[in-house]
Amino acid sequence: MYNLEKLSTLLGGKIKGDKVQKITGLAPFFQAKKGEVTFAAEDKFLTKLSETNATVLVVPKLKEYLPNKTYIVVEKNPRELMPILLKFFKKEVMFPIKAIEDSAVIGERVKIAPNVYIGHRAKVGNDVTIYPNVYIGQDVEIGDGSILYPNSVIREFCILGKNCILQPGVIIGSDGFGYTKVDKNNIKIEQIGRVILEDYVEIGANTTIDRGAIGDTVVKKYTKIDNLVQLGHNVIVGENCFIISQVGIAGSTEVGDNCTLAGQVGVAGHIKIGDNVTLGAKSGITGNIASNQVLSGNPPVNVKEHLKIKASLKKLPELIKKIKSLENFKK
Repeated sequence: MYNLEKLSTLLGGKIKGDKVQKITGLAPFFQAKKGEVTFAAEDKFLTKLSETNATVLVVPKLKEYLPNKTYIVVEKNPRELMPILLKFFKKEVMFPIKAIEDSAVIGERVKIAPNVYIGHRAKVGNDVTIYPNVYIGQDVEIGDGSILYPNSVIREFCILGKNCILQPGVIIGSDGFGYTKVDKNNIKIEQIGRVILEDYVEIGANTTIDRGAIGDTVVKKYTKIDNLVQLGHNVIVGENCFIISQVGIAGSTEVGDNCTLAGQVGVAGHIKIGDNVTLGAKSGITGNIASNQVLSGNPPVNVKEHLKIKASLKKLPELIKKIKSLENFKK
């Protein structure tokens, strides 16, 4: 529980509405629940204040305030206050004391190799196999039957479901690339969310999945992710997807169920890809993609159309020569 008046003072704001004494945490605008705090800086949120279930809203001065909400009204743009806001809600991370902390809970038939660290209050399920040099952070949960290969890292508060596989060098829960400009300087925004891998997810070698800034990064059940992939903070990948090597998905993008992203696909942030979408290798995705499509290219088009475009490119030098000869003939 957090004190509302302390938060308001820290932000240099004024409380408007019911002065609730306690708040339970910070959450994204549309995912927030009763008792939680969220913030609204841009019109796309300020015009939809009635659509969030958050109890407390951090906002700039408004012409009109909705009833049944509590506001912290601030002078600055709320986005500039994010470093302060997230630092306030960031949970304390305890420093390692011993290889397997006394408060860690280890299930039955767990195999633990040398040089493994299992953090404070971590929970490891039954029949888990943990290879050398694995780091399992504070309050992490590992589901039954999971396999963690050497040098994989699961940072604090992250959750792995049942029968997950992490190949060597996987990093789960690294900080997302979150910064904001304050007085023209790049200031780090604390990343206080988690990564949640549902059941039967496999992550390839040296792939990194960033924790959510606010809220969680989620990979849903039976999805398989190849080597050298990066998922940014607050990405959601649906069920039964294939994410192939060297794909990069920027923050807050949602990928639907049964999708395939071929090698080196690049996906911009804050977009939605529907269900049953296949994206060809090296495609560049900068806008929403509707369900049930097979696309390729940058910008993406129907894969057959893209193959025709590539084939015609080979003829360009010959066409240029013909055009130049026609120009010379006219002269």
